[in-house]
Amino acid sequence: MVNELIPIRLSHLLSYSGVGAIVRGASGLVVVQDTRQWTDRQGVSAGKRIPYVERVRAALGLEEQLREPPVAKKLAKGQVDGTCVPATRFPSWIRCASCGSMYRWLWKDYQADDEPACRYQGCKRNPKLEQVTWVLVHPKGYLSDVPWHYLAHKDARDPSQRNCKVKNQLQLIERGYEDRILQCRACGTGTRFRGDERLNFGQGRMQPWTKDDSVPPIEQGQEGEQVLAQVLTINDTRVYAPIAESVLVIPPESRVRKGTVVDRLYRNSGDRSRIDEARTPLARKSAMNKLATAYRCSIEDIETALADLASGYPLYGENLTPGQLRENEFKAFLEVLPDQREDEDLVTYHKSEEWRHLGMSFELSTDEQEIVKSVRHLVRVDRLKAVKVFKGFTRLGGEETIPPDIVGTSDWLPAVELYGEGIFLALDESRLKVWEQTPAVVSRLNQLLPRFSESGRDAPNPLTTRFMLLHTLSHLLIRQIEFEGGYPAASLIERIYCANAPEPMAGILIHVAVPDIAGSLGGLAELSEPRRFLGILNRALEHSRWCSLDPVCSEHEGQGPGLLNRAACHGCALVPEPACEYGNTLLDRGFVKGDAANGLPSFFGIS
Repeated sequence: MVNELIPIRLSHLLSYSGVGAIVRGASGLVVVQDTRQWTDRQGVSAGKRIPYVERVRAALGLEEQLREPPVAKKLAKGQVDGTCVPATRFPSWIRCASCGSMYRWLWKDYQADDEPACRYQGCKRNPKLEQVTWVLVHPKGYLSDVPWHYLAHKDARDPSQRNCKVKNQLQLIERGYEDRILQCRACGTGTRFRGDERLNFGQGRMQPWTKDDSVPPIEQGQEGEQVLAQVLTINDTRVYAPIAESVLVIPPESRVRKGTVVDRLYRNSGDRSRIDEARTPLARKSAMNKLATAYRCSIEDIETALADLASGYPLYGENLTPGQLRENEFKAFLEVLPDQREDEDLVTYHKSEEWRHLGMSFELSTDEQEIVKSVRHLVRVDRLKAVKVFKGFTRLGGEETIPPDIVGTSDWLPAVELYGEGIFLALDESRLKVWEQTPAVVSRLNQLLPRFSESGRDAPNPLTTRFMLLHTLSHLLIRQIEFEGGYPAASLIERIYCANAPEPMAGILIHVAVPDIAGSLGGLAELSEPRRFLGILNRALEHSRWCSLDPVCSEHEGQGPGLLNRAACHGCALVPEPACEYGNTLLDRGFVKGDAANGLPSFFGIS
């Protein structure tokens, strides 16, 4: 069959359609190959290097460079311009929906758009063959076809059946829901196929597309038991779990002037190397002359730019502390930049003074005045840039992250730049400290902590009352913004800034992010105007008081995955998966609305 070009969004290529993921195309299922194969015809990595991400790399503790995935487009005559991300057709077994006959690699015998048909003479319908929907997955990240021949013969009693070598006479017959028989027509043996069998993975290929990367010898579990693989359907969430992380670009890198001489030199290592490799002053001057002509600037401009680079442009020696991700972003949102330009990658307008002035208005109700006092900072974010980095994936809940190149030797990671806008708010710290020390508030959190410890989750660390408050409030705002602003909740993204002493944080960023450098249309940022945002926040808090499933929801002591939610369900606080950083868990309206009957105060003082 001919190659198929499957369009995939760049942001999806760094998540559930990333390396190792099974993706559905028009003609069947494929698995995305690792980044070692993302090369042009000369074998060079095809993705462009992303500049100005030193702070991003430091925040994530990365030594690798960041590169965009290669991009290709289909031309009018079916030709492809650019470099495609390669994929392999997988699973390699196909099955007749009528008689259950199974074939492997049958499409290799067909040309162009011909579709393989069932070859079994006893099949009366000969319908279109379809790929099987089961795969074999190992916690170490390995992926393979189900060993159908082995499964069909492993329980055979007759030695001749156990030693059957015929592999093209298998049938998978479905007799009803979850009732399947896998049998061999050649020897007559058969067995029931449940679709969740556990067995040894073997020592074949690590992934369906790899040739030289073989599975190492079988390891023993902690108790001497072998770590087994499991048969799963391709739609099972345990088959593939991407590991990606997003970081916002903040000053000084967000303030870089694009198109300047120093910017062009910073981006072009080839131009810098030609000057650095000049062995004599005359050769250096000649190289600088050529570069000045190409850049249409003076030699003095080149010299100044080189001096800036030598001084550490764009960070100029600023000390980067690994892991200081949210802390630096939080500070950036609170900082007022008087000389801000609209073309910067982080453009903020502080509305905090207007917000506090609004709180002194006699037109506000008592509840509204309390709400204004509860929010210390309100910031309109007209422009932001996030860098999303794909760090790898896991399978079957394995602890080991499989890197994008599978073997962990690559010097780069795939990433994409996303642009958008948003709303940032920070709660009043002094008010928050009093609230979170209230015995009823502490007691409510303590009831959840044992389940959180048992879940094995490493974020947030530690789980606190202020996090529960911030996270639940974020979800309530997303739902209200969807209702009033017209933004689909799935397009909104939350970012929680939470920490106690010594540098406390209590902030929420709700934003959109798209690959288009133009960003979005500005509607979300406009919602941060104080009077309008007060209405949104007030109505969000009103909706927190009652759920369509109350009193059951409000009185729940544990619901959702791992029972990590309390008063939070689809009727009141859950949002689409892309919008939530924490898998729609660790939510509780009780911390927002309070519970007067049990002495639990509302942080916002609403009655």
